[in-house]
Amino acid sequence: MTQNLNIDGALIREAQVGQAGRDLHQIQYLTVNESFSLAKLIGQRQVKPPSGKQEYRFREVLLNKVKQYWIKGVLEKSLYTKSLIDLGLEERLDAVKRPSNIIQEIPNESGQTLPEGKSVTHVFNQMGKGRTLLILGEPGAGKTITLLKLAQELIARTEKDLSQPIPVVLNLSSWGNKQQTIADWLIEELNSTYQVSKALAKLWIEDQQLLLLLDGLDEVKIDRREIGIQAINQFMQEHGLIEIVVTSRIRDYEALSTRLQLQGAICIQSLTFQQVNQYLDRAGEQLEAVKTLLQEDTTLQELAKSPLTLSVMTLAYKGKKLEDLPNTGSKEERRKHLFNTYIERMFKRRKYEPRYSKVQAMRWLIWLAQQMFQKSQTVFFIERIQPISLSNRVQKILYKFANFLIGVIISGLIGWQIHKSPGALIGVISAALPLAWNTAEIKPVETLRWSWQEAKNFLKSGLPGGLLLGLIVGLFFKLVKTPFVLQTGLQLVNATTFDLLTGLQLGLLYGLIDGLILGLLCGLRGPDIVIRTIPNQGIWNSAKNALIMGLIGGLLGGLFGRFIGEQIFGKKEWLQLCLVFGLVSGLVFGGGQACLQHFTLRLILYTKNCIPRNYVRFLDYATEHIFLQKVGGSYIFIHRMLLEHFAQMEPVFIQASSQPIYQSTDRNNALTEFSSTNNFKRDIPSQTPVEKNIVCTNCDCTNPVTFNFCTKCGKRLNQPLS
Repeated sequence: MTQNLNIDGALIREAQVGQAGRDLHQIQYLTVNESFSLAKLIGQRQVKPPSGKQEYRFREVLLNKVKQYWIKGVLEKSLYTKSLIDLGLEERLDAVKRPSNIIQEIPNESGQTLPEGKSVTHVFNQMGKGRTLLILGEPGAGKTITLLKLAQELIARTEKDLSQPIPVVLNLSSWGNKQQTIADWLIEELNSTYQVSKALAKLWIEDQQLLLLLDGLDEVKIDRREIGIQAINQFMQEHGLIEIVVTSRIRDYEALSTRLQLQGAICIQSLTFQQVNQYLDRAGEQLEAVKTLLQEDTTLQELAKSPLTLSVMTLAYKGKKLEDLPNTGSKEERRKHLFNTYIERMFKRRKYEPRYSKVQAMRWLIWLAQQMFQKSQTVFFIERIQPISLSNRVQKILYKFANFLIGVIISGLIGWQIHKSPGALIGVISAALPLAWNTAEIKPVETLRWSWQEAKNFLKSGLPGGLLLGLIVGLFFKLVKTPFVLQTGLQLVNATTFDLLTGLQLGLLYGLIDGLILGLLCGLRGPDIVIRTIPNQGIWNSAKNALIMGLIGGLLGGLFGRFIGEQIFGKKEWLQLCLVFGLVSGLVFGGGQACLQHFTLRLILYTKNCIPRNYVRFLDYATEHIFLQKVGGSYIFIHRMLLEHFAQMEPVFIQASSQPIYQSTDRNNALTEFSSTNNFKRDIPSQTPVEKNIVCTNCDCTNPVTFNFCTKCGKRLNQPLS
């Protein structure tokens, strides 16, 4: 019997009550919801309703982006959606450390299969307010699709009532690359993925206006997963009313010692043999060979239990004859053959005209997958390509030199046009020198909207800095008294007249110009939320903002040089100096530096044949051939397993036919295979010799000889000499 009990103001929902105390073992869990304010009790903020039409508009825009990116762009185009198989769910309360307000009795029937037809949405809705859930499953079981189906239901609900928390889908893999709290990471991800201003994102998080759907805990770097769970638990303690759903591969999660503090957990069950047969029956005669082989091939049966693998089979083996299908080899070898066949089939699709050779496309896809795999990335933004992608020291030196050279050419042309003298060229070349040592992270400047407070703060720091610089320069030249002409070539003054006062005057001008430019840059912020998103939008916005800030900087420099340099200090030659300084500073600080770095990096990668010249066109091409999916302005592989398959590939070409042979293995699934000796022995035929293994020099993990990357730490393996 299920009853609601009200005891001293506390509501106990859906508790199974025994008869006269005899059947208390039937009680599984009690959820206690206090009638007084929990937020006030533990110092948390209450959930605030949206205020005003503008905020409702912002919420509507964000909700539409989540819908377009993940529901229209991923869920409705996924291979799973076409399979139309209802996935079974199993309750796994032992997988989480449940909150203290949930009283758990023994025995707890964890591992109980939920009734057929009960979806994750039903499970989530039954939890009530402040619900939190963990979704587990094997690789390819459908965790992300299950999460997106839940998102679809939540979006439909929120569309009817915009005061409800906004469901937001984010991938946890990007958190693992940064040392930051979950709250700070959420602000950055909302800004970069959904173009929500950081101020608005922070407000929504503090007011607990979001429903977080966090995919891929297992995609966080292995040495950061424990910390990641602790960070999520800490975030939930600080934001007790926010609702969260997390997904993870079950074996990766069970290998951890720390548990998420969530209300519940479910595990997606593998497909049954009956479900697989029913699906193949619906597919018709074109998969008759697969169905026939499946009856007697236990290895193929194991592969078909995964919804992803079954979906890939329908595309890869469609219309194949029985003799064309592999019937020997280990599970990993069969999976490798399946994905390779899928890749070949997708390249032969007649729907789209081939724009690239298969060899070139494979090379670029392999490079992309390896970069994402090594960095534990799932979502790829073109504007997020960083210098760390350069593979060796020569490329990094070339990157520095190219940055400097291009900066010199651009700055030199500007200086020469304004003041046609060799000295002007030398001056701007000197200004470009720092670019040669800048290999830090490329940070696009995407936002422009005025803020007096930010401008004032940076002006305060710019003026003292400029005055201090002028003081140092003035003292230096007053002491050394060496004939000297400033490298700007404008021949402002030599050491006999360059005294402390002149240094302070020049420092004041530099401080004013730099302070105002940086103040403008940091005071100009973007709109609270951008409606339209295109690939590489961050760099395009940076280029636009660089032009705007360059014009503003040149105008400020000219005005200061004219009215302060000439009228107050009597230095007529300072007009050109301040004009060049302001223009170049505006271009560099306003986003030009990010554009220059991005262009240089793309140029080097293109010359090394790592990427095509037009990256957007190629990524769209890969999307058309069902290797990638487009998510707003970013791209993802159709599944993590396909990414891992590409990442393990190494193209080997047969000279006679120029036909590429690709060697690949799924890293995570191989790790699963090698963790079980019995499975390993069962899958390898007796006539197949066991190949020599490779030991990783970084973590001492043993890897198959065909692997290019370590299964544990992801480091590239040193292949043994043949």
